[in-house]
Amino acid sequence: MSLSDVLWIGGNPFLAAGLIRLARLRSTGGLRDSFLHGLTMSVVIAWLFGQFLILPAAQNQHFSPGVALAVLYPVANVLLFVAVSVLAFSPGAKGGPVRFLILAVGLELLGDLFESTMPIIFPTMSDDQISRFDGVLLLGNVLLICTVLHHGAERFADPRPHDRRLHPARVVFLGVAMLTLPIMAALVTVTLLSRISLICSAVLLTSFVLARFLRVVRDQERVRDVLAHQAEHDMLTGLANRPALIARLTAALARPAGYGPVIYFLDLNGFKQINDRYGHAAGDLVLVEFGRRLTGALRPGDLAARLGGDEFVVLAENLTGEADALALAGRLRDLVTEPVRDGDHRYEIGASIGRAAAGELAEPTADALLATADAGMYAEKIARRSLATPGRTGEQPREVALDLAVLSTGGLPPAD
Repeated sequence: MSLSDVLWIGGNPFLAAGLIRLARLRSTGGLRDSFLHGLTMSVVIAWLFGQFLILPAAQNQHFSPGVALAVLYPVANVLLFVAVSVLAFSPGAKGGPVRFLILAVGLELLGDLFESTMPIIFPTMSDDQISRFDGVLLLGNVLLICTVLHHGAERFADPRPHDRRLHPARVVFLGVAMLTLPIMAALVTVTLLSRISLICSAVLLTSFVLARFLRVVRDQERVRDVLAHQAEHDMLTGLANRPALIARLTAALARPAGYGPVIYFLDLNGFKQINDRYGHAAGDLVLVEFGRRLTGALRPGDLAARLGGDEFVVLAENLTGEADALALAGRLRDLVTEPVRDGDHRYEIGASIGRAAAGELAEPTADALLATADAGMYAEKIARRSLATPGRTGEQPREVALDLAVLSTGGLPPAD
């Protein structure tokens, strides 16, 4: 074992660590999947090295520097192969300097493999003939220089978006790994030691493949859960959306009840002014905070929904009568007594509320309840505006009286 062997074998772990560190810097979603792909094929490579390089070199021989060299070179090559695989399968673009680096390390690995296997495959080859493979190593060094001189080298380690799609090349990669061991087991004469190593390698290979398959399944389940949640919830506040509200209200109306489900239609007062003065980010903050307050004020079994903009709806079931309905309306109105705070900013908001109960309608349907509650909310909003700018005599205009009648009945006033 010469000094060059020691330096070459000892340098591979540092090179592998550098490649993995680079892949980690480029990845924003983790390297677990890339490691599983690299380890899967590395099990096969390690078994092939053990079967055709390590075992023949160590069989019926005492430990010596030559035997140690025959063992350490394949081990270092497998370690480097894992690092190259992790970088190749890590997220991010593979063009430019990344391509040069992968090709450079791949050629270094290939040249090292040639020089370590040729004496075993062709025992009659001289050192001069084997040294001809140094050209492969030199080509790898040239590509390393190209990596450094590439115009995109300064952005080489920039984080890249994580692509969750399973590339077809990865499927082929796993398929080749799974087929190699059984095919080689059928073609070669397997000794007891080789059979043990084959069984261990098959167990490791199966474990890595199953782990990768399990991660794919869990990723699909998480995506399905996210899509199912998005289909029934508002993206900003997390409350139920209109389709979820209609489905819940329709189901509640199908169940026999005395007073029936009650709908509260809420619209925030002053929200447009906050949006215009402080921007949409402040408006979103107000909506999220009001949604949080709304959720905290509900009883078990009630549902809060956002229909869009600053319009919210509360579906309350199991109310015993108008007294319970008015009490809940009072709690909802108390949600806007405190301003929404964001650091030094205070956002004052109010709420107009309309109410509709199924027991108060002749033909209660989901659309009828929502329309009646919406009309009550709008009537209260008009009444507030009218009271804010009273006439000269201080008397209530007829529109305000009608609007207040809507509020008191929870529906539209009777015609004159």
